[in-house]
Amino acid sequence: MKTIYQTRTPEETIELGMQLAARLRPGSTVLLFGDLGTGKTHFTKGVAKGLGIDGIIKSPTFTYVNKCQIKSNSLQLTANSFYHYDLYRLQTGQDLESIGLNETMHDGQSINIVEWADRMEGYAPKNHVRVDFRALADFHEIAIKFEDPEIVSDELAEKYWQDWTTPMHVRAHSKKVTDVCLQIGQAMAAENILINLDLLNTASLLHDMARICDFTELDRDKFHEEITDEKWEKWVDLRKRYKGQHHADIASSELVEQGYLKTAELIRLHNSLSILEEPERLTDLEAGILFYADKRVKHDQIVDLAERFRDGRERHGKFDDPETRKKFDAVRERTYELESRIFALIPLRPEDIK
Repeated sequence: MKTIYQTRTPEETIELGMQLAARLRPGSTVLLFGDLGTGKTHFTKGVAKGLGIDGIIKSPTFTYVNKCQIKSNSLQLTANSFYHYDLYRLQTGQDLESIGLNETMHDGQSINIVEWADRMEGYAPKNHVRVDFRALADFHEIAIKFEDPEIVSDELAEKYWQDWTTPMHVRAHSKKVTDVCLQIGQAMAAENILINLDLLNTASLLHDMARICDFTELDRDKFHEEITDEKWEKWVDLRKRYKGQHHADIASSELVEQGYLKTAELIRLHNSLSILEEPERLTDLEAGILFYADKRVKHDQIVDLAERFRDGRERHGKFDDPETRKKFDAVRERTYELESRIFALIPLRPEDIK
């Protein structure tokens, strides 16, 4: 899922590159595709600026590569070098090892950005960011896609639902939460706020995949779908196996085992108590949006926060002890604060989400 941005000045293109720099980690590779004059070099300047690299950034058309030292302390791990490649003069299929690209792409302490990446012809690493540029009449269109093996693909989402025999009404709820997530995410993209829609999309689809494990009760007559004996036995077994665990933690652990660390983390954080116990993690755009979107959907209907929390207390909080009620009220208050932060970034109001 490519996310489309529009920039009307070089400064806006540079700013988008700076936002991407904040998300890069040691070992990251960014591949740029597009014709001459579409904004690739300005975008690269933004990435370099975001990494704390001083000086003039020019495309290394004749030398193929420029190397700079990274000065930024914003990366989660220490990355030493920034390699800026320009493959314009490279013949398609030419040996990438001769210019060092194959080596630096597999160097866990460097960051690579490659202009004219179409010349690589299938040599892209599994984990990379693809950026496509087009120059239109009044603006540049920049499409960004995160190709990341730590994110569950769209194709696998349905398979996880099947493997976990996720009830149909839970799937309907998850689809509506995904709808809310994408409405907000696309509004942010329209404001040139960098957002990973691939991560947001499948994390929201799968956030409740293990919900059967911690239903308050399991009553066969309350499901509006065909319940075969095989499905019922699977549900009973899952509830025994994961007794006492929150469905967010169950799904997250499963995905961690499969190597989908980024999707797993977003799902883990949709637990209502995360906003009290790990509020700093919900400042990440995707995590905050998923947490909020889940609180805007009652069953498979989009509602406001007041209705969602009223329904939650009526269905689940009738017999809560005073401490639990206090936490519930704190979660509600923090969620309203989160709503205000999200909608301060986009020209929508909460009631516009329908």
